[in-house]
Amino acid sequence: MNNSSFTNQQINSEQLSTLSSLQLEPLSRRYSVLRQQINAAKYAVLWLLLLLVWLQPWLVLPAELRQGIYYGLFLLPLYTLLRAIYFWQADKHKHFALRQHDISYSCGIFFRKVVTQPVVRVQHIELKQGPLERRVGLARLQLFSAGGTLHTFEIPGLELERAQHIRQFVLQHKDAVQDEQQ
Repeated sequence: MNNSSFTNQQINSEQLSTLSSLQLEPLSRRYSVLRQQINAAKYAVLWLLLLLVWLQPWLVLPAELRQGIYYGLFLLPLYTLLRAIYFWQADKHKHFALRQHDISYSCGIFFRKVVTQPVVRVQHIELKQGPLERRVGLARLQLFSAGGTLHTFEIPGLELERAQHIRQFVLQHKDAVQDEQQ
């Protein structure tokens, strides 16, 4: 690198664009519905198991355990409802943005977090689908930064076709930017 071409201009921070100007896109609505269904199914099974233990005639349960199961039968549905409300609100605050040189993901109800990864720093990108995601046509994108073993961040709840397009864009753009720099 030639030292005479290096510049380090001062930037006035008040002139920078704000994060609010970032045009964030929401995740698929199917993602929120799937999370609610998984939540409901998981805790319904747990509640049924508690009920079966409560009603079973073969074993005499200690009084403390019977009392704990009794309270669990009433508290578990309340916990499930509160968890569903939290998921519903949390999913409304999950967004992503794809720009020419970076990709961003924001989330959080109480503690907001925005992660931005420069495309040129993406080592590799994985498109993942579990069986339930595959059934409803959703996917997750995991972006891995250069020099890290864990993914930098994950964007869940993308429609499969959209996730494939984003993945392809990042891979093509990453290579194009690297070719420009050489």
